[in-house]
Amino acid sequence: MKVLIDTVLQAFRAQRDIQTSRRGANSITWIKVACPQQRNQIDCGYFMLRFMRDTLALGRLKIPTDYFEEFKCAFYTKDQVDEIKEEWCQFMIELNVCL
Repeated sequence: MKVLIDTVLQAFRAQRDIQTSRRGANSITWIKVACPQQRNQIDCGYFMLRFMRDTLALGRLKIPTDYFEEFKCAFYTKDQVDEIKEEWCQFMIELNVCL
């Protein structure tokens, strides 16, 4: 996946004629982030949304390599996943996306 993303990013930059430094033009610096992991095959999107929400709630501009102590856990509970599902549904309703 890293090679694919690097290749797509280079093609995007070339198409848009975006100039980058020599180091930046060749690859992305990948950082493995420790964060809660899903325990099934279907909740990945909700876990990602919850992680992003937690990051923003702390006012962080960067995601550290070690997960925030304030939200440190191996996985989100069903209640935590249900909470982000409810927030997402409310957001979509407010935008009138779901008619």
